[in-house]
Amino acid sequence: MSLVINKLSKQIDQHPTLDGISFTVQPGQIIGVIGRNGVGKTTLFRTINGQYLTDNGNVTIDGQVLSEHPELKTELCFIDPLANFFRGATIKQIQGYYQAAYPQFDAKKFESLLKRYHLMGNQKLRHFSKGTFGLFTIILSVATNAPYLFLDEPLDGLDVLIRKNILSILIEEVAGGKRSILIASHNLVELEGVIDRALMLKDGRVVNDYQLEDMRSQARKIQLVYRDKKVPALLRQAGRVVHVSGRVIIVVFENYTEKLREQLAATQPVFQEELPLSLTDLFMANLTDEADYELLS
Repeated sequence: MSLVINKLSKQIDQHPTLDGISFTVQPGQIIGVIGRNGVGKTTLFRTINGQYLTDNGNVTIDGQVLSEHPELKTELCFIDPLANFFRGATIKQIQGYYQAAYPQFDAKKFESLLKRYHLMGNQKLRHFSKGTFGLFTIILSVATNAPYLFLDEPLDGLDVLIRKNILSILIEEVAGGKRSILIASHNLVELEGVIDRALMLKDGRVVNDYQLEDMRSQARKIQLVYRDKKVPALLRQAGRVVHVSGRVIIVVFENYTEKLREQLAATQPVFQEELPLSLTDLFMANLTDEADYELLS
């Protein structure tokens, strides 16, 4: 089974929020959807899940167009964190709604997770803290047994213990190789520890699709020091400058080769050191605009 997003476009208030986005999701992946504020991450999730009608493109599951086969929507689960439909309902009532909507709903898993995290069926959502509500939506999502889960900022504003609980649940769910989870998040440090792949959005498009294991084998983050404060042209041509402080320059090279190593040596740095490369570095390398460059300098 595969989920294919094919040239998906969507305008919001006459603004092209999504512009021909395409990618494929295979079972057994945790994918981070990354981008700056307002880039369209939530719009992407809502459009894939049918909350918004597409302007162009489509979503298919095993070759069947989702909009033409609404029964396939039970293969997807997206609980919008801004939706307030069930705030006055109890956990038990919400369980009943989702059991009716999702034929494969696993009541035993749902109740087991509630017990593990000390949640009771008679509790109403409107009494939950932000962290407890976030934890509950994850439990509800995984209990649907939908193969594709979409989580929008599931770690936002949560304390460290609840974040660890949520990540533990997600890793357990993907371990069997039958489910995939797409997470839109600004928490890049913790996201890096669980995702296999990163989709970077910019200007309504996917500008990079990283398999993190492959990326780490090819990319390098290099700190260089020069005698003067000039940035050699090679650094901007072959890499992305992510930090400048006086004569110290930090550059991310996504395709670091032996030839590039020799070209760097020819620029005659007085000091050169390889640094650990993080998801935050890739974010800065790909999503920093010219208007931000003064901040880096």
